[in-house]
Amino acid sequence: MSVRRFFPVLLTGLGLLISGCATFQEQTCEQFEEQRKDTDYTTQYQPATGDPETVGRLSKLSLRGKPVAIRLYKIDIDPPAIKPCNNLTIHKAVYIQRGSSTGQVLEEVREFYTAKGELITTKTESVGDQFRASGYYAAELPLPIPEKAPPGNYRIVSKLIMKTKNKSRGIVLARTNATFQVVSRK
Repeated sequence: MSVRRFFPVLLTGLGLLISGCATFQEQTCEQFEEQRKDTDYTTQYQPATGDPETVGRLSKLSLRGKPVAIRLYKIDIDPPAIKPCNNLTIHKAVYIQRGSSTGQVLEEVREFYTAKGELITTKTESVGDQFRASGYYAAELPLPIPEKAPPGNYRIVSKLIMKTKNKSRGIVLARTNATFQVVSRK
């Protein structure tokens, strides 16, 4: 189909969407559960480029004898309000400085709370191997909202923890949080 023929079809489709005559059918909870089976819900940090001024300033800070320092750690949630049987996206950003010591294990712990402060669940992931060198890293992680999630406000608290290989307790290097709302499917 040539561009000239396709353009009127595109304009008509956009017009129908804008006027409300055409809608996208919402995914069913059964379809969502099937998709969840094939979705990777682990964090995969990748080297990224951040704001050059901020990254430049952070890279000049000294470790002062520490094996690891987290200079920036933040998470954002998209969308801020969601219906059950959908995935939120957690956007993560980390600026890490690493020394030459190799005896540390870095873990990321995410805790999920109700608006009343009740802990719902905790997820722990080993992420140290993803931070091979000092620098800025980013990740996007889907978060499934199950069908039975009650409407309300929720908070995610995320921590980066350093452990030595022979200790079970760790030191919290950085902490961040974000909120989101679950709304009714109706």
